[in-house]
Amino acid sequence: MWALWAVIHERGIDGVTFRTVAAEAGVSIGRIQHYFESKEHLIRCGAEEIVAGAEQSYREGDSHTDPRAALDTLLTQPVPTTVPSLIGASVWYAYLARAVSDPWIRGFMTDASRGTVREAERLLGCAGFSAQHARAGAMRLVALSNGATQSVLIGAMDADVANRLITQEIDRTFDDTDGPIASRTEAAERTYDRTHPGR
Repeated sequence: MWALWAVIHERGIDGVTFRTVAAEAGVSIGRIQHYFESKEHLIRCGAEEIVAGAEQSYREGDSHTDPRAALDTLLTQPVPTTVPSLIGASVWYAYLARAVSDPWIRGFMTDASRGTVREAERLLGCAGFSAQHARAGAMRLVALSNGATQSVLIGAMDADVANRLITQEIDRTFDDTDGPIASRTEAAERTYDRTHPGR
């Protein structure tokens, strides 16, 4: 999939064709067509592979016995700190832009985003947060991670600053499990429930 992602990184999703991907991979067009029945199939498989790779990387981490450390891994992992991860982030946001007009991509990315929130919520629950505060805190922290990742991607923030900001906010959350920080997110939780019925 790296050939596909390289094309998306350099040309955007509109630049994806069997020819451009084959040229990037150094193989024949027929080789690409053997595995993918259409350009749309190729693009969709690329999105699925990004999520599968991120999930595998997260599962292979050694911090999962500690909810706090696992949450830090979950939320800082998307922040690009290397050239390959920068390419990966740019490709993910290219898919995000396409989701506005592509129902399949929109549904897929919505599911992936909700999955991240659910995992963050699970980790906060394991750390002793109430269900209500775990849900609201998870939404807030994931939103922070998304914003920090975007800032690094466009060069508005250094990766180390972004990761430090995320870690500090996790620390604040754990230091104030049932206090003002958790309470302030209850309004966000209610808004999320109204805009995502039946989740």
